[in-house]
Amino acid sequence: MEELTDMQANPTIQAGRRREAVAGGAALQRARVRAFLTATEASVETEAGESLIARQAASCLLAPVIGDLVLIHADGGEAFILAVLVRRAEHAAEISVPDADHITIRASAKLDITAPLVSLQAGRLELVARGLVQMGESLTTNFRRIAETVVDKVIGARTITTRAESRMAVVKDVEMLEAGSLVQNVESVSSQKSEITLITARRDMRLDGERVSVG
Repeated sequence: MEELTDMQANPTIQAGRRREAVAGGAALQRARVRAFLTATEASVETEAGESLIARQAASCLLAPVIGDLVLIHADGGEAFILAVLVRRAEHAAEISVPDADHITIRASAKLDITAPLVSLQAGRLELVARGLVQMGESLTTNFRRIAETVVDKVIGARTITTRAESRMAVVKDVEMLEAGSLVQNVESVSSQKSEITLITARRDMRLDGERVSVG
């Protein structure tokens, strides 16, 4: 019992025991990340003062950074970083899977992502959903080109303002406009061509201009 108490209290004895365990085969140890050789291979220093080259294990989703306290598994000449135990707050947390080109997250009911700011970067983004709901105070989009293909589109807004250098609308069937008042200001020329044109005014219709031609 006294010998066990001495071993627990004496760091030198603990370090010696850890070295013996490593020399005898596989062992779990705590280590500090000192440098990176590649994106997934790091030079670590164990609590016993031993320097090892350890690879990030596929199960270690939190990518280690320099200064992290990690848990490693050493087996002869090979060592793996199994988990990040302590991370300083100033370092960002990166979730990654070593040597994985495709990552899938599945949830049977709901997946929540909550943050004051969400940044998404992609060469190409594909979004497929049966229903899409967007809610917020403001929405800003900047695109060089937008192509939309929809079956039915309904827009409800208190105010809509459109500014464009040129605008072209093609309606193959019927275009209808209902408004309380319609005001059109054309600076240069207004032209309208149709096979049949009907203008109906309930009370008053006026044509005013320096020159008015009919027929």
